[in-house]
Amino acid sequence: MFFGYIFTKKIIDNNIINIVAYNSIRYLVARDTYIYKNKTASQVLKMICADFGLKTGNIEDTSYIIPYRIEENQTILDIIYKSLELTKNFNNKNYILFDDFGKISLKSYENMKLPIVIDCDKYILQYKYISSIDKNVYNSVKVSVKNRKTKVISTYLQEDATNKKKWGTLRKFERLPNDFNSVQAKNYAKNILNIHNKLNEKMEILCFGDEKVSSGNIINILINKQSKTMMVEQCSHIIKNNEHLMKLTLTNL
Repeated sequence: MFFGYIFTKKIIDNNIINIVAYNSIRYLVARDTYIYKNKTASQVLKMICADFGLKTGNIEDTSYIIPYRIEENQTILDIIYKSLELTKNFNNKNYILFDDFGKISLKSYENMKLPIVIDCDKYILQYKYISSIDKNVYNSVKVSVKNRKTKVISTYLQEDATNKKKWGTLRKFERLPNDFNSVQAKNYAKNILNIHNKLNEKMEILCFGDEKVSSGNIINILINKQSKTMMVEQCSHIIKNNEHLMKLTLTNL
C-alpha cells in the first residue's frame, strides 16, 4: 500500500515507536529556480526528477509544448503544477502527479479510474456533501492580447448564457502573451470556460476500506440513486483491530 522514507521516529517509554514516513513527493517541496524553453510538462517533470535523483515510473506524454517559462524561487511542486495547469488550459486535459510505490508517475484522468462504486445509501458510515460556486467558478471568460507589431489590444469573450442566468456573471479575465494569434486566443478562452463553468462539488466520506484506493484515483459514487464520477483528493486508510476504514475527500472532475 505504501513505500516511503522515514523522516521522524519517536520512541515512547521504550515500547511504542511512532514513525512519520513520506513518499518521494515529499522531496518536491524544496524551492528552486528553473528557466526552460519549448518543453512539455512531462519533460519538465523528468528534468526535475533527474536533478533531484528521484526515480520515475509511467510518465505520460502531455503533448502541449510550453514556449518559455521563468520560475523563480518557487517550490518544485508549484513549478510542476504550473506546467500541468498551462497544459490543461490549452488542451483541456487533466493529469495526476503521484508516487507509485517509490516512483514519481504522471497519468491522465482516464488512466486513473478504478472499477469501484461506493453506494452512499448502503455502505457509507458517514458522509458530507458540499456544492459551491464561490471559488474558481466562471461562466464568462475574457482574454486580451496585444499584437506584437501593431501594438493593438484585442479582446475575446466566451460565455454561457444559461449559467449566467442561474448564477449571475462570474467573470475571469486574463492577459495573454503577445505572440498569441486570434485563433489561439479564442480557443484558450473556450478551454478556460469549459474547465471552470461548472458547480464545484465536494464530498467527505467514511467507508469500508479498499487497499486499491489512493489519492488521485477516479471512482464512482452512488448518492440518492444518482451516479457521480469523482476524484479522490485525499485518502486516509485507518487499519485498527482487524478493521479497515477509509476517510476520503472527493471532488468533481
